[in-house]
Amino acid sequence: MRRNIRVERVLVRAGSLVRAKAPTTASSAVSRNELRSLTKAHYEQFPFIAGGDERVALWCRRLGTVLPDFRVRNSTVLDVGCGSGDVARSLTQRGARVVAVDLTRVAVQRARASGGIRTVQCDALALPFRENAFDHSLALGVLHHTPDCRAGLAEMVRVTADGGTVIVGLYSKWTPYHLAYLATSRLRARVPSARLHHTPSWVMAVTRAFVTFQIRQRLNDEQLINVLADQFWTPRASFHTPREIRRWSGQLGLVQVGRRWHPFYMNDFVFRVDKSRIR
Repeated sequence: MRRNIRVERVLVRAGSLVRAKAPTTASSAVSRNELRSLTKAHYEQFPFIAGGDERVALWCRRLGTVLPDFRVRNSTVLDVGCGSGDVARSLTQRGARVVAVDLTRVAVQRARASGGIRTVQCDALALPFRENAFDHSLALGVLHHTPDCRAGLAEMVRVTADGGTVIVGLYSKWTPYHLAYLATSRLRARVPSARLHHTPSWVMAVTRAFVTFQIRQRLNDEQLINVLADQFWTPRASFHTPREIRRWSGQLGLVQVGRRWHPFYMNDFVFRVDKSRIR
């Protein structure tokens, strides 16, 4: 019962839950706000694809290796950038009390429709929760779309209890995907995302083959367009080396306990929170 009360309290419904924001210069505030608005509009139009029960089962297996059942059951878990809601559903099925947050209304609605998931629409760089509100937190493929990836990681540390687990998935530098993203910069400048529905059939075929290999799921044309929008037309994508993430984690009070390398595009980092190490 006390744990249920705790979940209710972490939800942002009152000003007392919101921490004060650090002052920013006018130019930096405008830049960040503009990027936030562009990102929100983009993912409202091209929401992240939902994988259904098969994808939820995959997340159960994948996360189970780094966040075992005995740590998940009856714990409070924050899913930052919940997207399709598949990750949140997998955690709920394993007995966690999940709070799913996202910048977009469509993502929050989808996660809420799954049932048993608390949802909040908010910015990952300004999480509206008290310090130490959650036992664990995750942001899988999210923070690299924000204006400040390190600040997003710091926010996750702030709201995660000491000894808890923080898991982040981030685009990796000098992977095939990073090189492809750089190579298509001129294309993005010339072709607006609104024209993705006119993508040539051969591009769709190549994309479908690659995505099917990566996620073991065959997508329809609409889902493929959303993948292209996410991977190449996103307003913001940053790429990071493991060395850079280790430097950040050392400063933020995180101890790396695991890493999963996805050769084509990203790394998943698993950290234990130790706030005595914060520098």
